[in-house]
Amino acid sequence: MKRKNQDGYVNAVIGYGTRSRDPRTHTSYADRRVSDREYWQEYEDLFTYNGLAQKIIKAPADEAVRAGFSLKDGEANIEQNDVVQSILEDLDFQQVFSTALCWDRLFGGGAVLLMLDDGGELSEPVNERQLRRIECMKVYDAQDVNPLAYCEDPADDRYGLPNVYTVINYNGASFNVDASRLLIFDGGIVSNRRRRERNGWGGSIMEQVQDTLERYNTSHDFATLALERLSQSVTKFAGLADMLSTEFGEKQVEKRLQLIDMARGMMNTIALDKEDEYDLKNVTLAGIKDVLDEFEIALCAAADIPATVLFGRSPQGQNATGESDLENYYNMIERIQQRKIKPQIYRLLHLMDCCSEYALNLPQDYTIDFAKLWNPSAKEQAETKQIEADARAKEAAAAAQYVSLGALDPQEVRQKLDDGDEYDLDRSIDKVMGTPVKDEGDDGNRSEA
Repeated sequence: MKRKNQDGYVNAVIGYGTRSRDPRTHTSYADRRVSDREYWQEYEDLFTYNGLAQKIIKAPADEAVRAGFSLKDGEANIEQNDVVQSILEDLDFQQVFSTALCWDRLFGGGAVLLMLDDGGELSEPVNERQLRRIECMKVYDAQDVNPLAYCEDPADDRYGLPNVYTVINYNGASFNVDASRLLIFDGGIVSNRRRRERNGWGGSIMEQVQDTLERYNTSHDFATLALERLSQSVTKFAGLADMLSTEFGEKQVEKRLQLIDMARGMMNTIALDKEDEYDLKNVTLAGIKDVLDEFEIALCAAADIPATVLFGRSPQGQNATGESDLENYYNMIERIQQRKIKPQIYRLLHLMDCCSEYALNLPQDYTIDFAKLWNPSAKEQAETKQIEADARAKEAAAAAQYVSLGALDPQEVRQKLDDGDEYDLDRSIDKVMGTPVKDEGDDGNRSEA
């Protein structure tokens, strides 16, 4: 008596649900109901092994410190600006702050430990009067910096905030550090409840982009699978249904399919029974690129980084220059500079000013002016100069016309050109000569004699 196998066709031909043959069984998403430290481990793995994830974190951090900054009093640099820049270079400022920003974006927080020569211990507040120099700066991420004690004085500006942290060193040893010796980068904006759950740390950029990044990677995996199946073979077995109804029919059909694929791959030759048929169908890839582009746009939107930066691709569409995308990107970088970097620089400069070996005397009021992120190309500079030259030519032509009409004296034109001011016609003579003059708020119909 023959045994009926209801799922014989599915198992033998499709392989539905089998991990070795069904591609859908290889795709999964992590469970979001885990602790923050398990999140951090996942983010760390993505940052280490996924190029796009690393670029999403590093590109804005590197760009924020790339151009540097100047200390200004009004429009001019302060006298000791060059000395300050030299000290910061010795302290490896750009590398340290770029790394701190990376951990701030990746883990939702990080800290820069200032190794200060003030005669005190790390667990003691900074003695600014005895401060001699800053030895170096070391960066730690949120995983290795944990609050130990909090400020309980309501009159203190740091009331409710940690005033002592426990820091885990590279070798795994821990030590206590007073908050005055740390520059704290506290992550993105989250609710107070969420920040308490995270030991005072904030949001991570990966929380916004991880799902979109996984879908983008999965879309490329399926696109690769479509390429593998660009040519789809169709095999018709005589008596397939009867064969699958037997006890070992599934294995026989599966073995025949594997032999056909192997023979075609090795010798490009297929051996079939005279009643069997074999055909090769070409599968179209139309629409796959459009779908991949949509996943790419979604990832750029989630990361707030344009495709020209994240993927290094040229702008798409007619008359597309990518200038608006870059403008939005640089606006985001400027927000990082103003909200994350500038407060920490002010604190660092204050401590540098207290150091006796540096002999700084920074003015009481000065500003931090970040250099422009966008440097125009030679072509853009030439076009700007041409526009300015055209404007000056029009002004000169207008001045010549005024001189020919007697409205301006040549000496007055020369003086205005030296001053660089706009022309301001002196109409006081008109009142003496009886020329109609239009007063402010007048409708132009009245005149003065």
